[in-house]
Amino acid sequence: MVKDREKSSHSLTLDIAVYAVWSLFVLIVSGCQMQNLSPLTGAVLILGFIGLAFFVVTSEGSGKEARLIACITIAAVFVRTFYVLYTGAMQRQHDVGEFDTYLENNYHAEYIEYLLENHKLLAEDIRDHWQFYHPPFHHIVCAIFFGIYRTIVPSAAHNWDALQTLSLFWSLVTLAVFRKFLDIFSLSAKGRITAFLAMAIHPQLIVFAGALNNDPLALMLSVLALYLAWTWYGKKKFWILLLTGLSIGLGMMTKLSAGLVAVPIAFLMLKVLFTSKRKLATIGEYSIFLLITAPLGLWYQVRSLILWNVPITYVAIPDTDLNPGLVISGVPFWKRFFEFGGNNYNIISETMDQAVFDGDYYRDHTVLALLGYFLLASFVLLTLISLIGMILAWIKKRNDLNTFLTILLLSELFFYVLFCFRYPYTCTMSFRYIVPVIIAGSYYCGIAREKGPNLLALFTDVAVFSFALLSMVFYCLIWIK
Repeated sequence: MVKDREKSSHSLTLDIAVYAVWSLFVLIVSGCQMQNLSPLTGAVLILGFIGLAFFVVTSEGSGKEARLIACITIAAVFVRTFYVLYTGAMQRQHDVGEFDTYLENNYHAEYIEYLLENHKLLAEDIRDHWQFYHPPFHHIVCAIFFGIYRTIVPSAAHNWDALQTLSLFWSLVTLAVFRKFLDIFSLSAKGRITAFLAMAIHPQLIVFAGALNNDPLALMLSVLALYLAWTWYGKKKFWILLLTGLSIGLGMMTKLSAGLVAVPIAFLMLKVLFTSKRKLATIGEYSIFLLITAPLGLWYQVRSLILWNVPITYVAIPDTDLNPGLVISGVPFWKRFFEFGGNNYNIISETMDQAVFDGDYYRDHTVLALLGYFLLASFVLLTLISLIGMILAWIKKRNDLNTFLTILLLSELFFYVLFCFRYPYTCTMSFRYIVPVIIAGSYYCGIAREKGPNLLALFTDVAVFSFALLSMVFYCLIWIK
């Protein structure tokens, strides 16, 4: 079984190339706008998707498990692409603002436009320009991409939806890396299917396919770094360690919090160092790793520190004069975790809600409200099952992978809770800050399916299939709102 699975596992590089072609194909055919589709271009897009689906099916190989993974992948690509088509550049976004509108250089849209028009960083104190405190890798890539796009298609010089080509691509690459994690998870076929369903069609990842802030790229680089780190741990190839450092550095150059993945990766590196017979050589390799990672990840923060004395860990806070309802300071610690029902300060309930709805409100639409209720319930159940799975893993399946993923989960949650208390605003409680935990949570769902009693396996099947199906249906319907 394992040998067959390894043979059917295709190249991550090939997946990335195919998803790049598909993302550009969507842009060329539709301009990333559903209203631009005519019957002819709609048919061309469908034919292109059939071709992509054929690639996915053939590359997965034969066998029931391969066919199921292929079906999940095809569904995940479909819902992401459809979401991009019906979502505009200023719909369901976080801190993006408005394109072609001057708002005193405060939003991600203006950050991209400033780089596009001026070809340099803003030379003013970043604390006066809100989202400009973020490092610029995402915005640089967007500016270069859109500059090329409007040169090739001058008539579309203000079609900012075209930038969702990049978001779609980042989201699909993340999906491809998630698929590669299945080859790492030492699970049965049913366990792998459970894990992949839990991660592939997660609502947050669908939303990221159309998000124009820096979250999708930061997530892609974070999960890629985790995958490369585990691959390096198994093969001990220096070039893989360098790629890991490059991914972490570029992730931090996109969003500083992407560097949190260095915590579980540090566990792997320390274990290799302590067990290595060539410690000096290993320390030398780690030094080169740091020489790549640190300058890439911190140069922008160091620049701001030197020029304007901005702390390295500076985070912009919302304007509470204009939005006083965002402030939740003074709420006792225990209430932030244990008081439920109708409040806006409970970290657990707010994060759960954000994970499936990303801060949007759908309760004024009967169909979406009903679907959303069951979607949220299935996610809560799935979260509880993953916690049970983590306990089972520590009882029945203690190994380095389990330790690696547990450190990933706990470190992300620990720093997230600190973040919520250090910045006591309602907008701080968002699942988009801890999306890498999906990897660990999905693995532990697979463990619960495989190692738990029959009743737990049944609950896991019901929860994961309900969650994936409801997520798919919900995000295929919210365009009607």
